[in-house]
Amino acid sequence: MFLSSLARSLKGRANDLWLNIGTAGTAPAESVGHVYYATISYRCIRSLLDSLDLSHEDRFVDVGCGKGRVVCLAATHRLSQVIGVEYSTTLASEAKRNSERMRGRKSPVQICCKPAEDFDYSDSSVLYFFNPFEAPLLDSVLQKARADRRDRPLRMAFVMESPAQRDVFARHTWLSCYNRFEDIDHHLVAFYRNS
Repeated sequence: MFLSSLARSLKGRANDLWLNIGTAGTAPAESVGHVYYATISYRCIRSLLDSLDLSHEDRFVDVGCGKGRVVCLAATHRLSQVIGVEYSTTLASEAKRNSERMRGRKSPVQICCKPAEDFDYSDSSVLYFFNPFEAPLLDSVLQKARADRRDRPLRMAFVMESPAQRDVFARHTWLSCYNRFEDIDHHLVAFYRNS
């Protein structure tokens, strides 16, 4: 177990070096309703991005982007725009720094330091969540995304979906789950789109 954890950590650092970014580590949540910062493996991110079937017309938003690992990897695809939304000024600053110095960027990147429930989702076509907050805040963010999108197409990937978060998605009948599986790091991943 220790060796596999060490190998995962080394692979993450190697990928960070290749992209010229620094996203390793953890950080505590800074306010109620949010979850601590942690990273997801590059292998999982690549698999999820492939599963989202991204195109050059997509505006990809990482909700709770932390230090920007997913933002930077998504930006290696040709997309309309990649946006990271992060409420923590410390993490948002690191994400901005990472997005500015990354190698291999093929898409414009923007980091927005604001609460996810205040972000304007009107031009977003793909939302990505890696367990950024608890169920009540997730509910608020989904309500905001629905109001902003006004029935225009929207896809979402949610990693580490808990039973409480699954219940929130179930109450949002405008969304339907079109795929759910356990990823290679044993995270429960759910894909949603508006009906």
